[in-house]
Amino acid sequence: MKSCLVISGSGADRVGLVDEISGFLAAKELNIEDSRMAVLGGEFALILLVSGGELEVKWLSENLAELRTRTGLNLAARPTVAPGARQMEQTLLYRMVVSGMDHPGIVRQFTSALHNRGVNIESLETRVAPAPLSGTPVFTMECKLAVPVKVKIAQLKQVLNQAAEEGNLDFDLEPI
Repeated sequence: MKSCLVISGSGADRVGLVDEISGFLAAKELNIEDSRMAVLGGEFALILLVSGGELEVKWLSENLAELRTRTGLNLAARPTVAPGARQMEQTLLYRMVVSGMDHPGIVRQFTSALHNRGVNIESLETRVAPAPLSGTPVFTMECKLAVPVKVKIAQLKQVLNQAAEEGNLDFDLEPI
């Protein structure tokens, strides 16, 4: 029977971390089903959904300290269900992109509007980069959203558009 474990962690970035982690897991025939890894500042951050047989996943949970020692990362593990076993109400997937001049509170403004309407954020990425000519900090947020079928998309777009206007931001919401 397949078991799943979520591993999360962070630590000082260096070349070879992903190879070390994937090699450690592959040696025990554990599979990385889903992952997010990034360098943020000088820190490497990761979250992995690892699957395998019950014994292999139990071994990983009990031997995570060995992977911590090898990589120097602060790691934590938590058992979870397989992706298809998750119980949720029926939803439609949407992609939301927000961009504009950076200022505090952008993420909160949009996530609050989504939360108040029962929309689940499946993934969210943000970044700030200098505009090509002016060097002005430009904020971009990309989200994958699970919108319950009971939510009226026109009303959701109206609320999100209002948030964009208040923050002088561009906003787009499209089905995936």
